Amino acid sequence: MLAANPGKTPISLLQEYGTRIGKTPGYDLLKAEGQAHQPNFTFRVTVGDISCTGQGPSKKAAKHKAAEVALKLLKGGDMLEPTTPEEPR
Repeated sequence: MLAANPGKTPISLLQEYGTRIGKTPGYDLLKAEGQAHQPNFTFRVTVGDISCTGQGPSKKAAKHKAAEVALKLLKGGDMLEPTTPEEPR
């Protein structure tokens, strides 16, 4: 399960997950299209066997979206572990 942490971006959360499993996420720019005043970028993030894409009006937004999609996919498959340790009982 993914712990809610409003202080961290999807990119940093995915980086932490990649560090735990020994596979650093890689980001690739797939497309940069649109007018100069209204660009649209598409990025792909790959971590382990997972590959997801995201689009946005800036490179940063597109990377964040790709990381967010990957985190949702990993969370849905219960591949993520809690980021905070449980207290002893």
